[in-house]
Amino acid sequence: MKRPSFVILFVTAKCNAKCSFCFYADNINDHHKGIELSAEEYLLISKSAGNIPYLLISGGEPVLRNDLPEIIGYFVENASSKFVTIPSNGLSPEKTYKLFDTLTSRYPGTHFRAAFSLDYPDERHDKVRGVEGCRNSLVESAKRIAALREKKTNLSMDLVTVFIDQSEEDLKNLREFADHNVRPNNHELHVLRADGPGGASDSIDLELFLRELAVFGEKGRVEETRALSAIFRSINNTFLRAMNRLCRGTWTGPCRAGSKFTVIDEYGKVKLCEIRDDILGDLRENEYNLVQILRSKSSLKTIRDMNKDKCTCAWECAMSTNIIFNFRFYPELIYRTLRELFTRRKPQ
Repeated sequence: MKRPSFVILFVTAKCNAKCSFCFYADNINDHHKGIELSAEEYLLISKSAGNIPYLLISGGEPVLRNDLPEIIGYFVENASSKFVTIPSNGLSPEKTYKLFDTLTSRYPGTHFRAAFSLDYPDERHDKVRGVEGCRNSLVESAKRIAALREKKTNLSMDLVTVFIDQSEEDLKNLREFADHNVRPNNHELHVLRADGPGGASDSIDLELFLRELAVFGEKGRVEETRALSAIFRSINNTFLRAMNRLCRGTWTGPCRAGSKFTVIDEYGKVKLCEIRDDILGDLRENEYNLVQILRSKSSLKTIRDMNKDKCTCAWECAMSTNIIFNFRFYPELIYRTLRELFTRRKPQ
């Protein structure tokens, strides 16, 4: 319990999209004001981080970093990362294909997950993402990854939809479009976040979101080759059941931010999580030792204060980790894992 098992790396603040709802917009707009961590610095971080089985690469647009295979490789080799997720807006089909082709070939013992974002089945997607042709580029990227997935057992593909102001008909059409044009292993519906550690944004139709969340959870999955996929999906199913309370700002249990999961930004700042502004330390000022920062007195106090305040949020990564490290969820996890093993849907 004294080391993180899930780390989110913001490898760059550079982005080739201009999403209207981006929570990282300030960093993206100011990306030229700092020097991002180099590959050599990530090597030092990976050597002192201990075992980090689950790694999420974020940004900005991660695939814009040409040295991303090397960065990820350091964590696979030095931190035993076995599950790596890389989200993308899909605007760079060729770079995306080469990235996953390289990683899956170089590290056959690690499962890689490409995660694309699609919010509408038509030109409205381009509008909210701020780039003409974004939807078509995403479809092309997905086709290339789908073809690669046929040859690589350590690759899967997810699709994420951010619930903004879509109607029930929009979401139905989007699922059909995704089934025919993207063919993801998992299609998830994510809530538009509130500002700060609250539940869902006041700007969305919460009741519609919660209804559609259940539909996506039922229809948005097909069989995949990822090891432990039944467990991952049972965690997600348990999380979906808790969303009714989370979106209304209800506390559901202790948060493991800063202990079992943490965030590292592109400049080496270690953050408590994506939701709060708390900075636990600077890797460049602490010999790139992540564990040393997380176990410092000031970090432990920040974590205690957060849980005293009974922080509430609907951030998927946080709640999924909290479920894993909360024994009261285990009976439901066992039941849902067994159920998942016998109810997988074949790919279209």
